[in-house]
Amino acid sequence: MDTTQIAKFLMKAFERYPVSPDEKVRGSNEVFRHPAFRNATESDKRRIMLESSRFKFDEEMGYPWDHYFGIDLKPLLRKKIALDLGCLNGGRGVAWAKRYELSHLFGIDVRQEYIDAAIQFKDAMGIKGNFRVANGEMLPFEDDKFDAVLSFDVFEHVQDLEKTLRECYRVLKKGGRLFVVFPGYFHPIEHHLALVTSIPCIHYFFSGGTLIKAYNEILEERGNGANWYKRDSWSLENWERCNTINGTTHYQFRRLVDRIGWRVVLQSKKRIGAVGRRVAQRTAFRVVSFLLAPFSVIPCFQEFVLHRITYILEK
Repeated sequence: MDTTQIAKFLMKAFERYPVSPDEKVRGSNEVFRHPAFRNATESDKRRIMLESSRFKFDEEMGYPWDHYFGIDLKPLLRKKIALDLGCLNGGRGVAWAKRYELSHLFGIDVRQEYIDAAIQFKDAMGIKGNFRVANGEMLPFEDDKFDAVLSFDVFEHVQDLEKTLRECYRVLKKGGRLFVVFPGYFHPIEHHLALVTSIPCIHYFFSGGTLIKAYNEILEERGNGANWYKRDSWSLENWERCNTINGTTHYQFRRLVDRIGWRVVLQSKKRIGAVGRRVAQRTAFRVVSFLLAPFSVIPCFQEFVLHRITYILEK
């Protein structure tokens, strides 16, 4: 048995399936690839987009990302002009605009259907905003435009993180701030294979190429019903370390921050089990967090025990 088959066996031992939009519309980008959306009438497409946006909005309103930073962000963001980098369907950005009383919300993402959903939702919620298709490596805005750039669980997906960080720096005003939260590569369950498997830590033991081959073989076995969440390519792109992620670590991110010249306002070091929507519901997570506490202050162990790479950076 070769390594791909071993990885496939382990992944299938913890096999999982995504919830189909036919059953419930959730907030993932795969919703926009499902036949229920692709083949829908225009009115049904608008309904699905609205439900997808509302899902993200309710997530953020129910468990604000302030928890990741450990502080109330409203005093830092009230009346600010902000960019949501990686806005997807606009749900989370609109929640930020509501909670923090942003004066204006801009948003970018890489596909038009995401932007259409975001525009529809901000209009429905009465938010002043502008959304457009763009990527983080080439932001379509003039220098010194924004008071803040906000990004949640996006930086692990950009193709060139250094370019993205430099673009954020460029478009911020002097004294403007980047608020960023995203998982480091060695987080035990953030391998981004969760549409197929819930097994933790598998990316510690197998190369990205091996995992992607096993992942694709499992999807092929599922047949046409899995087409809506299949990868576009059977092999890793040159920027990928695993499925859709660039492999950024805590150490690598901090080196980029220092190289570009950001001032670190806050670096949160909340542990796995100490933060997240599921934590509030399960005592076991808090126990895990307590047990991990001694390791969270040791740099090499932080890669494995910290919940997210979480910073407030100032230009």
